[in-house]
Amino acid sequence: MLQINPKKFKNIENKSIPSPLRPKFRNKAETNIYFLSKRKVQGEKKASLIKNVKFISSIVLIVLGGYLLSN
Repeated sequence: MLQINPKKFKNIENKSIPSPLRPKFRNKAETNIYFLSKRKVQGEKKASLIKNVKFISSIVLIVLGGYLLSN
């Protein structure tokens, strides 16, 4: 059975725990890669959403136009 040796334990000197969800703010020259990648992902999502809306609206217009022309 394993025995725990209390002499091997060390006290934690720096008790402040950094939060990985809140990166440090720096100068513009030292911009964190977190913000750059986040901005890129948001831009891609916005472009993808606009593309999907255009595609769906064009299909709806074609179907509506075909229905109106057939009557």
